[in-house]
Amino acid sequence: MKKRSDRGMGKIRVFKRLLALMAATLFVAAQLQIAEAKLDCRASSNKSENLPRTVAIGTNPAGTGAHAIASALAAIASKATPIAVKVQPYNGPNAWMPLLESGELEMGIINILDSHMAATGTGNYKAAYPSIRVLSGGVFPFTAGLITRDKLNVKQVSDLKGKRLAWDYGGHAINQTWQNAVMEASGLKPTDVVQVKVSNLNDGVRAVPEGKVDASFTAVGIGIVEEANAMEPIRFLSVPNTNAANQILGRYGASVVKSAPGTGIKGETYVIGYPLQLVSSSKVSDRTVAILAKAWWDNLAELQTIHPLLKRWTKETQAIANFTVPYHSGAVGFYKEVGIWTAKHDARTKEICG
Repeated sequence: MKKRSDRGMGKIRVFKRLLALMAATLFVAAQLQIAEAKLDCRASSNKSENLPRTVAIGTNPAGTGAHAIASALAAIASKATPIAVKVQPYNGPNAWMPLLESGELEMGIINILDSHMAATGTGNYKAAYPSIRVLSGGVFPFTAGLITRDKLNVKQVSDLKGKRLAWDYGGHAINQTWQNAVMEASGLKPTDVVQVKVSNLNDGVRAVPEGKVDASFTAVGIGIVEEANAMEPIRFLSVPNTNAANQILGRYGASVVKSAPGTGIKGETYVIGYPLQLVSSSKVSDRTVAILAKAWWDNLAELQTIHPLLKRWTKETQAIANFTVPYHSGAVGFYKEVGIWTAKHDARTKEICG
């Protein structure tokens, strides 16, 4: 019993260290965001007490982490609430964000950097989508990096100079942003590699074992990586575990983390980690959001058994304190009720809101 308890305490200590590291690496990004125009943080405009019959979660294509997480959330919510929740895949958030803004889509899976770009109309977004709201802090750390064919005999991202890299990623433009960040942290410039345009994340990953590219950016532990590895063994490349690398990645809201074991992880490998969130819209009612948040909170143990990524969907990560867009008013009410929304969250809201 003592050994099991020690292992449990060890996991808690690791989790707390990861949260502390994320807080530190988000500091620079947070200060930049505060200096920018304040966000629209008004409460939900939908005051209805009636629950919708159906809602949808926008995700990346099947085989990605976002799709796996959304599928699990949909299964739990559809069983635990009167709402039928479905998963709607797109090439990426750039494709479904206009639908979230118009009210045609109720939720989506998106990372912490992408959500801020969408809210402000910066980076990969030509227009602002001010109605975006965080429903859940989601999975942390969601880990990702560059993969290559194992037989290519490269082990570090810096070894990719002169190699062919998947590029652009179409409707999943944030993939290119993360790839650029990893390259910069590893001392590479875009001009150091041969750029091969792909249409989305999955096409980029498949292009690696097909020999069309030498490397592509993707998440650890997702279906499309398993598919690629079955075609030809792949390897995740290590990023430098240095203060300099963390300073660069901190501008994007990410940090260097040691990868857990998984397909393509060969020995000690460092990748990047960041929060992958569930967002909604100010057009969705407080009651709808609160009912869904409660369903996932109450059924957490079952949720975590559906996919390994959801082991990192914990009660502690549902109300993160370094959010880059405001939380939905219905989610705030629920998280206050269960005791995880604190004065720190209120202070952060004041920092980013107009």
